[in-house]
Order: sequence, then structure tokens, then C-alpha cells
Amino acid sequence: MSNLGRLNELDALRGLAALAVVLYHYTTRYEAIFGHAKTSYFGFNYGNLGVNLFFMISGFVIFMTITRTNNVTDFAKKRIIRLYPSYIVAVIITFVAVKLYDLGGRGVTLFDGVFNLTMLQGFLPGVIDHVDGAYWSLKVELTFYIIIGVILFFGLKQRVYLLSILWLISTSIFQVLDAITGGYIITKALVFYSIADYAHLFIAGIMFYLLKTENQLKYHLLIGLCLIYEFALNDSKASLFVTMFFGVFYLLINGKLSLLNNKILTFLGAISYSLYLIHQNIGYIIINFMENNGLTNEVYLIIPLLISISLATLLTYSIEKPSLKYFKNKTKLFNNDKSQKPINA
Repeated sequence: MSNLGRLNELDALRGLAALAVVLYHYTTRYEAIFGHAKTSYFGFNYGNLGVNLFFMISGFVIFMTITRTNNVTDFAKKRIIRLYPSYIVAVIITFVAVKLYDLGGRGVTLFDGVFNLTMLQGFLPGVIDHVDGAYWSLKVELTFYIIIGVILFFGLKQRVYLLSILWLISTSIFQVLDAITGGYIITKALVFYSIADYAHLFIAGIMFYLLKTENQLKYHLLIGLCLIYEFALNDSKASLFVTMFFGVFYLLINGKLSLLNNKILTFLGAISYSLYLIHQNIGYIIINFMENNGLTNEVYLIIPLLISISLATLLTYSIEKPSLKYFKNKTKLFNNDKSQKPINA
């Protein structure tokens, strides 16, 4: 299998996924919530599936990460350092912006806003509101990280194929039970907290990583089962897009996506997390303001897009990357101090 080197192609896919989600929110989702001032506004109806691509990328990258560590504490620290600094700043900016600009009741209480800083609000649906609706996917990611942390803690990395099968079987059972009971509260909770709607995407990402390292039939078979799960769960059009994502990953692991390795897409990939965090309500405010002032043509979407990209760039290079560098250097210093300590100290 081809070596992906610095994984520039994956960064590019992240960038494309983020861009798809942004365009979906600024067109289709905005129309559903507020209604564009212009009739027959351009739609990007399946851009929300960029999140599904994110989940597949996460399965691939996170499992690749844990192949290099057996320490669950290190894994947790790295995830926290990676996720929280930009997130906390994005929450504050978004909360203040929505408080200052009346966005049709999309603001949340101060208590909810403060609780959002924990990133745990997604685990309490109906109790704590999101500062920004885009944050729903963070609960899914965190659940996956918890599952990976458990695998690391019990030293089960080598059993990930079997565990993935068991996870897929379990979520299939939860989905069937939920359908049979008509959404009974217990079965809904099982589906929700096992991330049953998205488990197959993370599993597929892991299998694609394993295929990259070792081409075995069993990995292809489990990927096929994940695809069957997708079609059983979702409408055919959405599932066809996800099928395309699977095809893209086959190209990726075989080194056939070099065309994505360009500076624009890798830059978008580098800022994709911050762009995802900051774009939605901020963009809605800008679009709402523009349309209230007569700027109703789709071409003006370049304005919220450029502002969101600028904010994401600022977050990435003034918050996210410096935080990563600071804690990385601090960890090195700590490890050096430990290594230089006398044995009897």
C-alpha cells in the first residue's frame, strides 16, 4: 500500500468536508430556519454529509494515532489540548455575537453558555442548549474518543477488528429495537449514547487505516457491512454520497488522490476545525444583516464565507497551534526533568 506521508490528502478532504458543511448552512439550512429574502435561492442540500466524511476521517486518524501510544492518559491530554482552546474561544465569540444581534431566538441562557465551555452539553439533550447548532457533532466525536480510550486502557488495540464487529452488531440491535418500539425512551437512549447512527462511519475509517497497513479480505468485508448499514439506516441519495466517500478512501489508501495535495485545500484542512466551530451562527448573522440591507444575491455569500475563513485562520494560528506547541514543549520539559531526577529522589 502507498504511504500517505504527511497525510496532506486527508487534510484536503477535511477542508472539502468543512466547506461543504459551511455552504449547506449558508444556503439550505438558513432557508429552513429563517428563509432567504430571495426566492429560488441556491441550495447545497447534501453538504451536511460533510460531517459524515469528518467521522470517517476521524476513525482513520484517531486509530492511526493510538497505534503510536499505549497510554490512555497521553491520548486524553492530546485530545483535550487539540479540541478545547479554539472551542472555548469560539463559544465565547458566538455567544456574545448572538446576544448582541437578535437572530430570531437562537441565543441561549448564560448558564447554558457557560456549560457549553465543557463541551458536554450534547450529552444532555433537552436540558442544555448548544451555543451553536453545529456543535452537535462534538458529542459524537467525544463518544468515539471515549470508546478509543477504553480500548487503550484495556490494551485491546490488537482486537479492534473484533471489537468493531461487536460494536456494529450492538448498534444494529439498538436500531432494530428502537424501530420496533417506535422510539421508546430506553431504546432511543441506547441509539443516542452508542452513536448508533454514525458508528459505521468511524468503523469504516478504522478499517481503511488497517487496509492501508495490511490488505486483508476481512477488512474489505467489514467495510461492505458498514455500507449495508448505511443504506439500511438512511435514504438512498444520502447513502450514495456516503458510498462515494468510501470510494474516495479506497483511492486515498492506494495513493490515487495526489490531485488533492495542493496548498489551498491543505490550508482549508488546517483551519477546518476552527472553521466548523465558528462559521454557523456568525455566518447567519452576516447573511441576515446583508439580506435586511438588500444584498440578497447568492454571490454575496462570499462575504460570510471569507469572514468565517478569516476568523478560523485567526483561531487556528493564534489559539490552536500555539496551544499545541506550548503543551508539547511543556511535556518535553516535564519528561526531561523526570529523566534527570536521581533514582532515590
